[in-house]
Amino acid sequence: KRQVEEVIESWYTSLMKCDLENALSLWFEEDTVTCILPDGVRLNGHKQLRIGLQDLMKNSIILDTLTATSHTYMGTTFVDSTEAVRFKKDVHEPSFFIHMTIILVQGTMGWRIAHLHTSQVSKDLIHSPSIAGDHGFH
Repeated sequence: KRQVEEVIESWYTSLMKCDLENALSLWFEEDTVTCILPDGVRLNGHKQLRIGLQDLMKNSIILDTLTATSHTYMGTTFVDSTEAVRFKKDVHEPSFFIHMTIILVQGTMGWRIAHLHTSQVSKDLIHSPSIAGDHGFH
């Protein structure tokens, strides 16, 4: 059974390695899963998730975590982070920045992703004191 930290680490690795099958294995078994991409596209259920992630993973996605907080309540863990997004390992300047909220639930196979919400954030807000702490569920 995977722990929260293992699921999150495996999610980042899957995006970087374009490993669709591993990425999909991290999601909760129910078809109520949702994923909102930085451009606002909403993926509902496993079928849309597979199609959307397959398209997204045509290129490597490298997430560099700038800030992260998490809390667990009644079998649900909320992980909020601000990420610098890059598409090439040798390019150190981010293409853009996102806020990401991952909601994980504990099931028969351990912790799994139930919902993921990302939204772009302006570069000039990254160093703002309000971003430095918990930006909360968005």
